[in-house]
Amino acid sequence: MKMDYKIRAEELGFNYGNKEVLKDINFKIKAGSFISIIGPNGSGKSTFLKILSRYLKPQKGIVVLGEENLKELSKKEISRRLSVVPQNILLEFDFRVKDIVLMGRHPYINRLKGETAEDIKIAERAMKYTNTLEFSHRLYNELSGGEKQRVILAQALAQEPGILLLDEPISHLDLQHQVEILDLIKKMTIEEGLTAVAVLHDLNMASAYSDYIIMLKDGKVCYEGEPEKVLNSTNIAYVFNTDVTISKNPVTGKTYLYPISTVPKKIRNVKVHLICGGGSGLELIQELVGNGFGVSTGVLNIGDSDWAISRQYELDIAEETPFLSITQKAYEKNLELAIRAHCIILLPIYFSKANIKNLELLMENSLKDKTIYILDDSNFQRRDFTGGEAQSIYNKIKTQPNVVLLEEDELKIALIKADEKNV
Repeated sequence: MKMDYKIRAEELGFNYGNKEVLKDINFKIKAGSFISIIGPNGSGKSTFLKILSRYLKPQKGIVVLGEENLKELSKKEISRRLSVVPQNILLEFDFRVKDIVLMGRHPYINRLKGETAEDIKIAERAMKYTNTLEFSHRLYNELSGGEKQRVILAQALAQEPGILLLDEPISHLDLQHQVEILDLIKKMTIEEGLTAVAVLHDLNMASAYSDYIIMLKDGKVCYEGEPEKVLNSTNIAYVFNTDVTISKNPVTGKTYLYPISTVPKKIRNVKVHLICGGGSGLELIQELVGNGFGVSTGVLNIGDSDWAISRQYELDIAEETPFLSITQKAYEKNLELAIRAHCIILLPIYFSKANIKNLELLMENSLKDKTIYILDDSNFQRRDFTGGEAQSIYNKIKTQPNVVLLEEDELKIALIKADEKNV
């Protein structure tokens, strides 16, 4: 049976001067899919996206939208079919949010008549869909990074495209906003029938959200297909020159990758307990374990990414059922692990009523002789969803004599010094 593909490319090739950037690219993308373009730096990902948007013209081959050759369409016709969300979402001139979203109607607006009531209605619908209508009268440059990204997505949606091209849409966002933006894009593909093509660096995010993955290396398509087919240790080792171990997320069943350090580790004398969650501990857990430190974690929701990597490394974990408040049993396990450790590290996690006991733990008398390191003290208020209760506890914790506020590079030095003292 013939498949209905939204985008097709045949024998695409592109050079910057004498440098061949893309070589004989062939692919077919089905309508209504979320497609991730992945590959190491310099593999041609952004150039690939620019050709799909006709920002660049290929020196070889063709791109077909539906049944129409891209090069035969006018700029206005292309704008009615596809919308681009660039990597840089900074605006030189400040505008109100509603005006920026309304700019998405440009391909449909008659210059003499201006915006119609229908244009305004479509823009408002796009803002409602992206949860930006509530601040439609605010200036764009007053918004947070996640809010700005949602405004640009609203603008793209107001354009009523069939295809959405996104160049690293989450690269400058924290974890919460990365998930928020990718959730929204995925929702657009399911509910609006959009075809989303995104350049992503985070392979685990690509695994979690993609229907299809195209993996580039040296300007060529090395592998393509469903995430579980493409994201395996052999392919990753060849394309990214990195060894990984593969597991399945216990909640979603999606492929999850963990880098493997090839450097022999020194066994340290210091054991560290991490208060983390939501992916805040991923890199630090890998680094500490890779450098020979004993590590424990908690309280973590079962299925959380920090929980998954803790399981992967066979760490001691205080765990809890997702969506439940921390129980006394989990709290006591967390306290036990903290008492066993030489020091405790609080990472920049989000606090709600469900996990506030992770913060209360740091005020226990039995931990007064433990050094407590706090990373990233700058934006606690933004991470407090308890109506100020967590902020109040946090302020008290910071006054304790055993608490040290520092940056991640300072933490490494502090832990090595602590290890030397315990030799």
